[in-house]
Amino acid sequence: MHSYLKIALWIGIVVAMFVIFPPLLVIAVLILLWWLITNLTEHGPKWILWQRDALFLWMGKFWWFGKLPWVSGVLRRVQAEDERRKEEARRRKAEADAREQEERDRAQKEHDALVERPIPPDIKRDMQAFLDGSFVGEDQSPLAYVGYRVGKTRGLVSRERQRRLDACFRIEIPSDLDPKYQGWGGPATSQRFHSIEKHLKMLANMRGSRSNQRYAVADWEADRTWFQQEYRQIADLFRRHPPRQYW
Repeated sequence: MHSYLKIALWIGIVVAMFVIFPPLLVIAVLILLWWLITNLTEHGPKWILWQRDALFLWMGKFWWFGKLPWVSGVLRRVQAEDERRKEEARRRKAEADAREQEERDRAQKEHDALVERPIPPDIKRDMQAFLDGSFVGEDQSPLAYVGYRVGKTRGLVSRERQRRLDACFRIEIPSDLDPKYQGWGGPATSQRFHSIEKHLKMLANMRGSRSNQRYAVADWEADRTWFQQEYRQIADLFRRHPPRQYW
């Protein structure tokens, strides 16, 4: 059955339904009006031109339509405009793909630079001491592993704590640590960033009500703020474009 015969058949079925069930016609008209008003409100009068062009393109599939003298010129214009829009869409997609690839390459380069940067010798000594069992304290986390300490008595100065947070962001989590820390994510990843940030917040919240821990809490809060400011942007980049080894 030719396409135009199918269309005629469907039109006949719809007309018959409206004749048999008149309320359906009222409902259909209301739905049509709602559809027209919604699109005109959202897109303005140009929406009518879009629909006209779409109708011409669809009708252009029928060989006889293009032969009509009063529509042939309009049809050619609409087809040319449609091809121009498709070409513009292809160009924009190619540009977007190129930008995404450029950002993906930058993310990989940034990640490689972070993980390849050497861990300072003093922090490496603290890491080895931790594994040798020299650590004494409650929080035997990856932060403790790199020698991170807070508080008035044994705490490090701000710069030293930041150096250790930087190292913790970039290192492999050793299997010697509690299994719960194996879920902190790989080195220099979005997951590692959020794990460290959440851990600092958790420590500050747990001890926030203890007056004898106010210096430690102040250090955790200050370090969390610094860590967010320092690494949030790069962590978002790694979230959008995870390093190759974490695909």
